[in-house]
Amino acid sequence: MTKPKHKKAIIVIAIIIIVTVPLSFLANSFIEQKIGEELQNVSESTKIEYTTINANIWTGHVEVESPTILVSGETTNKTILDAKLKSIEINDVGYWDLLFNDKITIESLVIDELVAKYKHNSVVKNEDYQSSFLDKIKQVIHAEKIAITKADVLITNYESDSIILSIPNFNFEVLDLQIDPKASTANKKITYNNFELKAENLKWATNTYDDILVDDIHFTNNSAMLKGFKLKTKYSKSEYSSILNKERDHFNLSIAALRFDHLDFGIDNAEKFYFNSKKVYLKSPDAEIYRDKLVTDDVSRKLLYGTALRALNFNLGLKSIEIEDGAISYLEKVKTDEQAGRLDFSEMNAKISNLGNTFGDQETTIAIQTKFMKNSSLKVDWNFKVSDTTDQFMFKANLGSFNATQLAQFTKPNLNVDLNGELNQTYFTISGNPYTSRIDLKIKYDDFEVLILKKDGREKNNFLSTLVNLFVSKDSDEDKRDFRYGQSDQVDRDVTKSVFNFVWLNIRDGLLSAMAGNGEKEN
Repeated sequence: MTKPKHKKAIIVIAIIIIVTVPLSFLANSFIEQKIGEELQNVSESTKIEYTTINANIWTGHVEVESPTILVSGETTNKTILDAKLKSIEINDVGYWDLLFNDKITIESLVIDELVAKYKHNSVVKNEDYQSSFLDKIKQVIHAEKIAITKADVLITNYESDSIILSIPNFNFEVLDLQIDPKASTANKKITYNNFELKAENLKWATNTYDDILVDDIHFTNNSAMLKGFKLKTKYSKSEYSSILNKERDHFNLSIAALRFDHLDFGIDNAEKFYFNSKKVYLKSPDAEIYRDKLVTDDVSRKLLYGTALRALNFNLGLKSIEIEDGAISYLEKVKTDEQAGRLDFSEMNAKISNLGNTFGDQETTIAIQTKFMKNSSLKVDWNFKVSDTTDQFMFKANLGSFNATQLAQFTKPNLNVDLNGELNQTYFTISGNPYTSRIDLKIKYDDFEVLILKKDGREKNNFLSTLVNLFVSKDSDEDKRDFRYGQSDQVDRDVTKSVFNFVWLNIRDGLLSAMAGNGEKEN
């Protein structure tokens, strides 16, 4: 027989169940209705529809099934965001914080199978988007985890509908995220512990002319790996030349793998963006850079690299960069009826230290070993200080055995000069600043001859060729010395041309001094 106390307990439990179940049902229905009302009243320009909303007051679980979101422009009424999702799921809502601490806390937010198409208006500044987003948040929000799974994101231009960014397979997870709209500085408004981003087949239109394509991306708060990276000009070379109003490089760059180790980025206390990495690794970069000199010259001032780094509007600090098995080809077209001249650098390995604007008095150093025109070894050592506002630099090179005829396909169309002979060894040092420099060169060569061509670039100009070769020593060891020396104290830079044009001007003057001068080493 059941004891009276047990009967009372059973009755109390039964009453609690009888009361709680309907109340829970009513509470869940009330929450579902309230969420539905809030979704319908986000703003006049936002329309949200869904299949069902499921809420559980006891577990803090809320799920919105098959939501669609349409956002229209505030002035044009044109749809700028069209998003469809399988579900939005929120787990373990902190009701106590919501009711008493004016704070929204959740264990997780999962956005599943998002397909989003967004039209970006370039007239609206990025700062305005961020301000609008934060202005709509009135409470502190804290989430232990936010995840976006199996997303397909497409961003197009508002006016032309051309693709700006396409990521057909995108997954993202961030842990310990907090948004505090009332925080005193920008770097404290949005904080997180760590994140992980994975994406495939990214396409990003970086500007009017060029696209970045990446096969595979894995990004965390302290590392990044990009596989199958490409930077490509959208147009063929001929199409590109026809639409340019001034000369600009045509790019075809690929990198098998690009890795950033010990990565650190964000907003500092001065509210300035920073990007730092202790080691950057590039595997098998291969670049073809083409310039059509028949297009109107770009006469804008070209900065040396130290100046350009110092002028960045964010803080950059790449401690070490390693390039393995790279290749660069530079093509320059100067005549309509001639193929572009070509310079090739292959089997390139390089190490760069302290690249950025955050290293103070530490030098930026660049050490390169490569093959020039496929057969000749070339070693380059280059250094400068970004913090040095006078932009002094030192550029040293050591070129091994080189047949001058290999340059014919570049010098003939570009300079109307054909070269013959063997350069056995060439050393030079250039020291200078953005305006002027000095070169010291020594060279060992055999049977060197300069052929000046007529304007058509096909026939030899016998008179000028004979005249030039009267002043050029045919061999470097005519008087039993191994090397001839050349130097120039005053090589003036054309500031409308590239850094490498400046290097070429120095080499030209150094060679002229060594071959046509007395060949003596300057004391």
